[in-house]
Amino acid sequence: MASPRAPIESYVAVVAAPTLGPDTYVNERPLAEQDGRGSVFGGLLLAQAISAASAAVDPDFYAYTSSSSFLRPVAGTKQVQYQVERVSDGRSYATRIVRASGVGKTADTEVATADIILYIAAISFQRRGDSSPAGRSVQYAELPPDLEGLTPEDIDPGNGKEQVENNRTGNLQPFKPEDAPFDWLTAGVEFGDRPSDVRTTGFSRSSAPLSSSSSSSPSTTATNLAALAYMSDEMLLGLPILANPDAVGPRSRNVALAVSLNHHLWFHDPTVRVDRWMVGERRTSAGADGRVLIHQRVWDHATGRLVMTCTQEALIRLKGPSL
Repeated sequence: MASPRAPIESYVAVVAAPTLGPDTYVNERPLAEQDGRGSVFGGLLLAQAISAASAAVDPDFYAYTSSSSFLRPVAGTKQVQYQVERVSDGRSYATRIVRASGVGKTADTEVATADIILYIAAISFQRRGDSSPAGRSVQYAELPPDLEGLTPEDIDPGNGKEQVENNRTGNLQPFKPEDAPFDWLTAGVEFGDRPSDVRTTGFSRSSAPLSSSSSSSPSTTATNLAALAYMSDEMLLGLPILANPDAVGPRSRNVALAVSLNHHLWFHDPTVRVDRWMVGERRTSAGADGRVLIHQRVWDHATGRLVMTCTQEALIRLKGPSL
């Protein structure tokens, strides 16, 4: 008997929609069921775009990078359609462009607004086992942060997402699905004299084992990478908020707007398993002209192997002075 699916598997899943066009996919799970925000959580778009692009390449290929831009808020829609463009196909590498558009309601009819692009991503793939053998390529990666022997078992389960959520309000309310797809544990927060000195570290993993956790099939790889993309966006905007307490005020009361502009991912290990504990580190390096830049790295906790690097640029606007 097949193992039950973990919550994250339904969040990242897409299904083919040939009636909407070739290489077109839609989210498997209705977005209207995923409550907690006025607009669709960006991690869903990141993950589902990777799932759609992965379905439109040879099974021997896996995603190694994704560069995406959030163009318009995705709100008031149950369905997002992902149109995949086959930009390049080579022996070792392939590239896909994914354009996401919504299905909205006008009058009492549901109409596709495919001409309004809400999100776009360029996703690159590499053939499995086609990298240079050891000795013919450079092999190195940054080591995980020194947690002085701290493990997930040493941390109170309540010391995770709730700790971050307690300091957020208004436009910064996080995505709160009923069946939270990831467990989070805060390992440490390091402050300094400047916002760029702030570092947060923690552990994360899927809240349940993936149904294909014992498989190394291409579909399992695609699911894990899409799930990692989803995870990369959870609570990420909270970092520059945390790093600028005087500017944002208590419970972020001075923040008028906080939205993601673009999101870039590099997957370093296609064998990553998101249902095993991972170690993450986040920091912010710059804030100017209303934009902030956030950096994130994730390692497999058991092996210390770097599995993902991420950068996100976001827009944060503060309220003007009261008259």
